[in-house]
Amino acid sequence: MERLFDRLILMICCGVVLMVNNVNIYTSVTVIIAVTLVSVNIAFDYMKVHGAVYILYLLLTFFCRELIYFAPVICYDFFMESNMYISIGAVFIIFVRIKEMSYWTMAYIFFMLALSYILKRRTSGLLNGIKQAYYMRDEIKIKTERLAKKSSELMERQDYEIENATLNERNRIAREIHDTVGHIISSSLLQIGALLAITKNETEKMYLEQVKETLTEGMDSIRSSIHNIHEDSMKLESKIRELAKNYVFCRVNINYRINNDFTMKQKYTILFIVKEAMTNTMKHSDATVINMVFAEMPGFYKIIIEDNGTGKRSEMELNSEEIRESKKNMGLVGMYERVTELNGIINIEFREGCRIYITLPKNKK
Repeated sequence: MERLFDRLILMICCGVVLMVNNVNIYTSVTVIIAVTLVSVNIAFDYMKVHGAVYILYLLLTFFCRELIYFAPVICYDFFMESNMYISIGAVFIIFVRIKEMSYWTMAYIFFMLALSYILKRRTSGLLNGIKQAYYMRDEIKIKTERLAKKSSELMERQDYEIENATLNERNRIAREIHDTVGHIISSSLLQIGALLAITKNETEKMYLEQVKETLTEGMDSIRSSIHNIHEDSMKLESKIRELAKNYVFCRVNINYRINNDFTMKQKYTILFIVKEAMTNTMKHSDATVINMVFAEMPGFYKIIIEDNGTGKRSEMELNSEEIRESKKNMGLVGMYERVTELNGIINIEFREGCRIYITLPKNKK
């Protein structure tokens, strides 16, 4: 829009000097030609088009000398450009036609050429400033988004560390309760049992039985609490990611989409299968990546562990029964036994890598 406004100013000024110096039947034709050439430059804002229009303009000036008055607006597109030097051609034509123009007219055209250069310089600087402002705005936006992402990752990492520390503290407390209070109560129960064996007074036996029952209930309550603490502190996703982090044979990608947690028995089974699969990949293949998917369906859990290795494996597919009957790979048999014990299904494929597909039903803890 700024360049269009500049051209409009130059067209008006050039048209005025033409009307003042030379008005005849060809004046309107000259104005139409000049407007057409400028309009083509505006419509097709490419330097090659501008160059073609400029050459056509130079040729037409030899047949229509009045077009020399519009040299400032034609040369406008070349000022501040790499090929600015070609605008000297307009000055050359002015000198060729110098005998046909008054000194005032020639001075005015040179003044308009200078004005055209100043307008182009001002507009180019303005547009470059706007472009730079947009660039800085985009850069700030990108950096802000990156900063927000880093901040989010840092917060997630912090939450993970806090949760991990909390779970470790729970485990420590559970161990201390088991090692101190649990042993003391167990010792007390043994001592009460010994007293019951040597005491003959029925009243004393009755009281001792009541104390023993109370201590037994307390011991059961402590065991249940310790079991619950240990189960809650077992974060399967964290354990799997820790295994992947320490696995140096190849890259491990984990896609964990489980909302409801597994039972404790399911957690240990899944950890065993993950370890066995990673060990088999390292021993029997040349894989460069292992992909693990843990997904939750309405009625069951889906687990997929696959790699892209080939190695010594032959192309085959094993279902649950074939795995059970396998005598060569005790690791696969161990997977089968653990999965079937949880009423699950396991299938293993060896085609362009190894693929282990497991489904586990959702059971109440």
